[in-house]
Amino acid sequence: MMRSCLLSLSVAGCCWLILNPAARAQNDMMPNHFIESYVYTNDDLGAVYHPEATSVKLWAPTAKQVRLLLFQDATNESFQTLPMSRDSNGIWSGDLAGDMDGKYYLYEVTFLPAGSVKPTVYRVNDPYARGCSANSGRTLIYDPRKTDPAGWDQDHFVTLKNNTDAVLYEAHIRDFSINKNSGVADDNRGKYLGMVQPGTKTPGGEASGLDHLKELGVTHVHLLPCFDYAGGDERQKVDEYTWYDWGYAPVLYNTPAGSYASNPDGTARQKEFKEMVQAFHRNHIGVVMDVVYNHTAATGAQPASIFDKVFPGYYYRMDKSGGYANGTGCGNEFASEKPMARKFILDSIKYWMTEYHVDGFRFDLMGILDRETMLEVYREAKKINPNAIIYGEGWQMERVLPADEMMTQANVPGTGIAAFNDGIRDNIKGDNSKARAPGFVQGAGPPFGGMARFQLEIKGQSTGKGKQNIEVFSPNETINYDSAHDDLCLWDKLRLSAPAAPEALRINMDKLAAGIVLTAQGVPFIHAGDEFLRSKNLNPNSYHDNDPRVNPIDWSLKDRHQDVFNFYRGMIALRRAHPAFRMTDRARVDEALKFATAVPVNVVEYVLKNHANGDDWKTILVIYNGSPEPKDLVVTGDWAIVADDRAAGTETLTTVRNKIHVAPFSLVVAHTDGAYQLDANN
Repeated sequence: MMRSCLLSLSVAGCCWLILNPAARAQNDMMPNHFIESYVYTNDDLGAVYHPEATSVKLWAPTAKQVRLLLFQDATNESFQTLPMSRDSNGIWSGDLAGDMDGKYYLYEVTFLPAGSVKPTVYRVNDPYARGCSANSGRTLIYDPRKTDPAGWDQDHFVTLKNNTDAVLYEAHIRDFSINKNSGVADDNRGKYLGMVQPGTKTPGGEASGLDHLKELGVTHVHLLPCFDYAGGDERQKVDEYTWYDWGYAPVLYNTPAGSYASNPDGTARQKEFKEMVQAFHRNHIGVVMDVVYNHTAATGAQPASIFDKVFPGYYYRMDKSGGYANGTGCGNEFASEKPMARKFILDSIKYWMTEYHVDGFRFDLMGILDRETMLEVYREAKKINPNAIIYGEGWQMERVLPADEMMTQANVPGTGIAAFNDGIRDNIKGDNSKARAPGFVQGAGPPFGGMARFQLEIKGQSTGKGKQNIEVFSPNETINYDSAHDDLCLWDKLRLSAPAAPEALRINMDKLAAGIVLTAQGVPFIHAGDEFLRSKNLNPNSYHDNDPRVNPIDWSLKDRHQDVFNFYRGMIALRRAHPAFRMTDRARVDEALKFATAVPVNVVEYVLKNHANGDDWKTILVIYNGSPEPKDLVVTGDWAIVADDRAAGTETLTTVRNKIHVAPFSLVVAHTDGAYQLDANN
C-alpha cells in the first residue's frame, strides 16, 4: 500500500517517527488506567446545532486550557475568543447562544509539558467536525436539516440479503466524470453530482456515467475516499487543478471532501453528497465509502494533524523506542484498540450511515485495525442497516499488537466481514507485485498454490497468496477481484505480462479474468473502466498523477470496446439471475460444486448441480480455458450455452450435444436439465 505512504509523506510530512516532546510528556504524565478513567460514552462530541444555541464539546483530558475561536465566515481573519469549561471526564464544553448556522470555529488548546514552564499551544479543528472551510481550514457549524434534499426522509438503503448478492464497482469521483468525453455538464465534471447526472453519452452515443452503471448492472458503487483529506487547493477550478489525489490522507473524517463540491466553503459538499446518494438509491445502486481509519495524514505539530493537537500521543500506537509505530508505511498507526479511538471510529461509521445513508464501508488496511473494533463496527452497522456490507484489506502489517488481535485475512472467518482476496487476484492474472509475471489467464497456470488452491478460491474457501492457505468460512467473506486502484489496472497488466499476444487474445484474457471473478463463489469487485479496457498509461501507482492520460476515465473506450462491455454486462446479469453463483454456506458449496479431474493442462471444469442454492437450472457447467489453444471437451447430453468468448448473458447463444468447444483464453457457461457425468474426457 505504498500509495498511502507516498501520499502522506509528500503532502503532510507524515513520516515523523520521533515522538515530539509534548506528546511524550503528556503520555508520561498519564498512565493507561488513568487515561481510561476519562472515557466518555455520550454521543454529543463536536458541535451540536440548535437554532437557539449550539453546544460544543471536546475530549482533551490533558489540556490545561481550551478556548474556542469563533469566526463569522470561511475567510475573515477576525474572531471572537470564548472560554470553555472542563468536567471530570476531561470534556471541555461551551454553549454558543443564538443561531450559529454558517459560523466557523477552531479550538485553541494549551498544554504544559512535564518539567516545562513554557506552554505548548495549538490551534486545531474539531476532530468531530461535520463541515469545514476549504482545505480543512476551519470547522463549520451548520443546520444539518438544511442540507437534506427534497424527499431525503424517504431515502432508503439498498436491500441486500447477502454479501454475495453484491456486484461492487470501484470508482474515484473525479476520475469518473472529469473527462469532457464523459458527457457530463461542465459544472458537474469531477464532482459529486457528476457521478449521478442522468442522460449522459459517450462521444459515440453510448450511455456514460450513471446510466452506464445502470446498464452494466452493478449493485453498489464503491467510492474512493471522499471525506476531507490533505491534498491540493480545493478552491482551484475543475480544469485548472495543479494536483491530483486518491484521498488516502485523512484529516477530518466526518466531513465530505470539498474538492468534489460546487463550492468547498459552506454546505455545498453536504448537500451534494446527499443528492448523490439519493440519486444512486433511486436507481437501486448502493453507496460504499472507502474509509481510512488506520492512519492519519499527519501527527504532532504538522499542519494537517488533528488528534495529536487535542491529546498528544493518545490516538497513536508507539513503538519500543517511543516513536510512532509505522506498520502502515504512512508514518503512524491509529490506535483503534484504545477506548476513545475506538469510539471515534464507531461514532464516525454510525454518523455516515444515519446522516448520509451510506450502505457500506471498505476499510483501507483493515489488518492494522484491531479485531474487536471491527466486530463492533459490524454490529453497530447492522443495527442501523441489516443489509450493510463491510469489507476491507486484511493484509498482515501490524508490528506492535499481537497478530491474533488484528483484523487480518486469517482473523476474518466467521465474522461476516469480508476481506480482499489477493490469492484469487494473483492466481488469475499473475503476481501483482511483478508487472510481467503471468497467471492463469495468460497461460502460465495459477502461481500461488497451483490448481488445488485455485479451486478452493473458486469455491470461496481460500484467500491469501502465501505458502499456506488461509481458510475462508463463507463466500460472504471473500472479495474476489482481478484489479483495483492500486497497482496496474487489468488491461495494463495484460499488456506487460503477455506482450507477444495479439490484441484479440489479450481481450480474451481480460474477459476470462472478469468471467472468473463473476462466476466464482464470493463477492465480485470490478475496477472502474476495466469493462472497456481502461489503461492508466502503464502507471502502477497513480495516487497523485495529474496527467490526463492516466487517471481520468476515457469514455471513448466504451465506443471502441462495446464487445468487452457487453460481455461484462452479460456476465453480471447471469450472476444476478442465478443464485447458484451466490451461495453463502460452505457445506452447500461443497455439496453442489464439483470439479472435473480429467481435464487438459490449465483448464478448469466444474458443475453446479441439483438446482444449487435454489437455482432454476438443474445443472450448470463452467469451463475456464487458460491456454492458447482451443479445447473440445466431451460432455454428456444436450447443453444450452449462455456465455462464451463472444457473448454472455442469460439467453441461449447455441445448443450443443456431447461436446463443447472452448476458444483460447476464454470460458463457457452452459446448463442442462439432464444428468451429467464429470470426467467424461477421461
